[in-house]
Amino acid sequence: MRTGTGAIGVALACALLCSLFVSTARAGETGLRQGFFYAGAGGSFNWSQFDQALQGVSGITEVVIGPQVLAEGQAGGPYFNFDRDESGFAPDFQAGYIAPLGGAWQGGLKFTYRYANIDSSESVSIPQAGSVSTLPPLPPDTIDFTGFVPIRKAEMELKHQFAFLATIGRTYGKTMLYAGAGPALFGTETKFIDAMCFATINGNLINVCGASYSYRSEDWVWGGAAQIGATYELGPRWFLDLNYTFARSRKFKLSYAIDFDNDTGVATSEGSGTLNARQQITNQAVALTVNRRF
Repeated sequence: MRTGTGAIGVALACALLCSLFVSTARAGETGLRQGFFYAGAGGSFNWSQFDQALQGVSGITEVVIGPQVLAEGQAGGPYFNFDRDESGFAPDFQAGYIAPLGGAWQGGLKFTYRYANIDSSESVSIPQAGSVSTLPPLPPDTIDFTGFVPIRKAEMELKHQFAFLATIGRTYGKTMLYAGAGPALFGTETKFIDAMCFATINGNLINVCGASYSYRSEDWVWGGAAQIGATYELGPRWFLDLNYTFARSRKFKLSYAIDFDNDTGVATSEGSGTLNARQQITNQAVALTVNRRF
């Protein structure tokens, strides 16, 4: 996974900053050891991995001249992996409650929202293979062929990310180190713009479906998130929260079906096709927020 090295570096950086927080903390009781509600805002740097596998499958396609069906064909293939990474900054908002558990230990509930707005948009060509068989009155014959589904723009976007975390932490003077985990909700958008279908039969490139087709889908997908971080008290009501979050959606599927009727002037190809997608989003982020206790 291409984000693996980045994840290790981010975790080490977060651990180093947390240790610096601890080294500067003053001994004694502080407001971090008292129960309180809080809310805060800040920003984050995000590394998003878009895992996408694409498949183009046709139904029975007929080749027609006038009223006569002269041939039938079908094409398909395995899923084609099309993974990529993107990164960017995003605004962050959070709110929660922290309560003492006894001694220096704290438990809490935390809600976070990130307006990620990170997308990846690239062209792709999905390979296919198939066969076409002639029908009477033509002599019987079956021809194997290769094909492909070019898409001018295949776009995946992580628009919103929510997380609902249960946390546990330990205070060290003015600092608290904590970890948390819980469910996450991802707002995603997928676009396929200008998809077409071609076949190479006996050395001839044939546009099977004629026109280009586009598809757009917005989906809310559940997943999970884990977080480690440190808080540092700035004053009686204010504190900083520095954290690293690893969040991943469940795998989800999309299907886009079309019917086509392509008249080449000599013959007409009539049939249907389906573009299938299997997708998953992983987002890693380092965030810093300024928070107020209530």
